[in-house]
Amino acid sequence: MGKPFLLLFLLLVAAQGRAQLSHGGEPLQWANGTAPYIPVADHHLGPPDQGAALAAADTAGAPGGYRFGLRRAVGADMLAQGQWARMPGGGRVCRFTIQSDSAVMLAVQFDQFTLPWGGRLFLYDHARTTFLGGFTQANQQADGRFATAFLPGDAVTLEYQEPPGAPPATIRISHITHAWRSIFPPGAQASRDYYPGYPSSPCHNNVACPVAADWQDQSRAVLWFMTPEGYTCNGTLLNNTAQDGTPYVLIANHCYVPSESQWVFYFNYQSPTCIGDTGQTMQTLTGSVRRSILYHGDFCLMELFDTPPPAYKAYYAGWDRSGNTPLSGAAILNPLSDVKKISFYNVPAQSATLDEEQIPCWENYWFNGILEAGASGAPFFDENKRVVGHMVGGGMTCATATTDPVFAAKFSYNWNGGTNAGSRLRDWLDPSNTTMALDGFDPNGAQPFVAVRPRAMLQGPFVQGTGNMSDALNSAGLLPLTEPYSGLGYVHAGTGGGETTDAEVLAVNGPLAVVDWVVVELRNKNAPAQVLASRSALLHRDGTITGVDGVSAVVFRAAAADNYYLAVRHRNHLGIMTAAPVALSTQAVLLDFTDGSVAVQGGSNATALVGGTRCMRAGDANGNGKVSYTGPVNDRDAVLVRVGGATVNASIPGYFREDTNMDGFTRYIGSGNDRDRILSTLGGLPTTVRNTALP
Repeated sequence: MGKPFLLLFLLLVAAQGRAQLSHGGEPLQWANGTAPYIPVADHHLGPPDQGAALAAADTAGAPGGYRFGLRRAVGADMLAQGQWARMPGGGRVCRFTIQSDSAVMLAVQFDQFTLPWGGRLFLYDHARTTFLGGFTQANQQADGRFATAFLPGDAVTLEYQEPPGAPPATIRISHITHAWRSIFPPGAQASRDYYPGYPSSPCHNNVACPVAADWQDQSRAVLWFMTPEGYTCNGTLLNNTAQDGTPYVLIANHCYVPSESQWVFYFNYQSPTCIGDTGQTMQTLTGSVRRSILYHGDFCLMELFDTPPPAYKAYYAGWDRSGNTPLSGAAILNPLSDVKKISFYNVPAQSATLDEEQIPCWENYWFNGILEAGASGAPFFDENKRVVGHMVGGGMTCATATTDPVFAAKFSYNWNGGTNAGSRLRDWLDPSNTTMALDGFDPNGAQPFVAVRPRAMLQGPFVQGTGNMSDALNSAGLLPLTEPYSGLGYVHAGTGGGETTDAEVLAVNGPLAVVDWVVVELRNKNAPAQVLASRSALLHRDGTITGVDGVSAVVFRAAAADNYYLAVRHRNHLGIMTAAPVALSTQAVLLDFTDGSVAVQGGSNATALVGGTRCMRAGDANGNGKVSYTGPVNDRDAVLVRVGGATVNASIPGYFREDTNMDGFTRYIGSGNDRDRILSTLGGLPTTVRNTALP
């Protein structure tokens, strides 16, 4: 089952409350104040040999302490062996209690589960704090099996409510999962959602954090699933070329155990806030069938028995099977059975093979977030937010986050990896085998969007000798985590404004170090002065402009694919805009303003040519859309005011608009002063004025 070299083996799982799709009702006398039913064990199991179970656990890459329990055989016919009674108002009720000594949690599996119309099954703990159900005919699976989530304690009571005149049901209990380690927090109320008891490392990012703002669709495609044997992994809902919502789920082969009809899949198991380790566990589906598997590609493609209901807001992730090198991207995962996290890479991946199995992989390093055990099968997305692999190896601590590699099995290899439909992906995701890359699919009709990857240089911090900009503001710790433009009076259009990033994004060094915030605008193709949407984004030393995660394209929600003027603004440089509308869609297009390949409004005068690189002109210290040295409301006076007027030799540190060369200091005289930068933009002619080319 396991591969000894893999560092991401399956880990513990459980869930509280009404985990599978329930269909209303509650156990008898649950909340009406009358004397409750007091269960007595009908099937009593002594304590298991916990030491032997731990010793037998496959702990490849996962310490034995992560195994929380084992599966125990029951083999009981509930309705033949249970205790029957009449229900008030007609009908009958049958109860059957299972006790497994020393357990702190129990889950139940059925090998026969058929109910008549109107029949309902509930399960609850001995203390009657939590119940699951009601489960009805609608919960029946194609193979007649069923499985439940966990309840606290060492005993669980099953209660079947039979309506008057109903034909017989069949409820046969095959196994229970006995847990010796509780995942219910001490003293928690019954309504509290799942908490693993040992949260993942603090350098993870919850998917509710600002850094993940542009990955919310992809997050909805990532599932967390449990097996009756007591392990968990991640899986990813994948789109197919029919775009019909067939619930295909990509997982790692080493996560597979042959009990898939009783696996429980959790949707949206994530914290609702950036800080937190609890998440809802109500949205689940039970059961799947295996469609294809390849050991040497370490993948399985499963198909869920049921299509996710609209309330789950499931998203079917796109994919790229071209084999082209992913340049940047992210993985979304549930490490250590914790709530959903996201980790990022920002350099091109390398081809590699994993250990003795020689699994074709993408190898890379995170710059933000980490990978920990329990995340096998987590999707590895590229810069276009398409799946190009799934996690099969690696693992690190916060201290080794950037130095220990991670490995993702290549989607491109598994596309054609085997010799038939049972050992490759293409037959299920694209039967005609003609599509190289496919975007994601939202069956709930998500808003349209367009994406773009602009590239621009700022004259103020540009260093001609390196061809990059200085990141002095960032190095000095002066860049804000929240975009500055709203505070400067810029009024965002559309959904823009208030964007925030993460400290780890700003901690990146090298050509991808962040220089400053910019604003990217979509403008009306028929009226270029009209801003339809705007987004605050991050500008990197090499001129690339990304979303707040430091890797993604700039995305405009609620904007349909069309032609738009695209503009880039900066707080103390003159803005630039395309000379003509450009076609934008969900496929991010590169618009490089630095090399002359993109014609700009105002022609060559709209930018400064510095050593062959076109730069946005510096010097707009007061943000009025022009650079002037003399006359009313000029930029030289703005610098003078910042340094204190009469104290002209002052050097004021800070993140200020008047710091036109962006070295972290505002100076009026002396070396590196900002007054000279203004004069330089004007060609040394103090009476000249340069206006923005933006209409």
